[in-house]
Amino acid sequence: MKRIAEFLLAFIFLVNISVSKSVKITSIKVPPTYTKERVNELQPIELDCQYEMESNEKGFVLKWLFNNNCIYQWIPSVKGFAMGPMKTKILINNEISRGTERPGHISISQPDWNMTGEYTCLVQTFESADRKSAHLQIIVPELTFALKLKHPSDSFSKSVNIFCTVAYVFPKPVLLITVNNQQLDGVLIKENKDKDGLYTIAGRTEISKEKLDQPTPISCVFYLLGTNYTKRRETIFYDHTVVSTTVDPNKEEISSAISRLEGSGTNLKMKLFHIFSVLLISLALTS
Repeated sequence: MKRIAEFLLAFIFLVNISVSKSVKITSIKVPPTYTKERVNELQPIELDCQYEMESNEKGFVLKWLFNNNCIYQWIPSVKGFAMGPMKTKILINNEISRGTERPGHISISQPDWNMTGEYTCLVQTFESADRKSAHLQIIVPELTFALKLKHPSDSFSKSVNIFCTVAYVFPKPVLLITVNNQQLDGVLIKENKDKDGLYTIAGRTEISKEKLDQPTPISCVFYLLGTNYTKRRETIFYDHTVVSTTVDPNKEEISSAISRLEGSGTNLKMKLFHIFSVLLISLALTS
């Protein structure tokens, strides 16, 4: 029993030494989102990885990985250098790294939509290793976003067409059409992804005018998957269709007209012919 107790104490002591000497990441900074504005000079993406390490550990290496592919490595003897798919994108200032002891800090210039993914900081020595990861989502705002209402060519049509389009955006948008703040079902959606990875989504639906109050707010909303980015367009529907109504003259109105004609010195027969012609035309229009 005594030997077992001594063995356990020795094991715990060795574990504590190992833990105390382990290299450890204390913080990792990766922006959750980055909006790529449509400007010539884009702000770089700043990544930073802070760590702690015992002075007696040997063979230190720090790496940045993008979707498990190494894009940057820092070794004390050669300092930092970029590699892989972002070799030409990563800005390295080894003078700053030497002066401030920040080998884990890098800048990525001219970000693009395909830089969305998981970024991992990996630190290791001959004795131990540690790693932490964070996800970065690149957002490319839409180039155009439009909502239109279109009446069919038949002015007496009982329906209205609703069109909504969002173009050249990333990531993939989800598009909704609402009437009186109620989402419409059965919206026909068409999508396209161009060679640059940007999406264009178009939605179309038709709705009966009987379901539309006067006036009726109609909206189109889209949001980007995995982000808080959302936009809305709204218009007000008015039914501009004008229906003419013809009212048949009653007997009193006819008698009054004849009386007025009799009082005038004009040809009564011609006047009566004119009146009855108008009546016949009115009746034909209403039939």
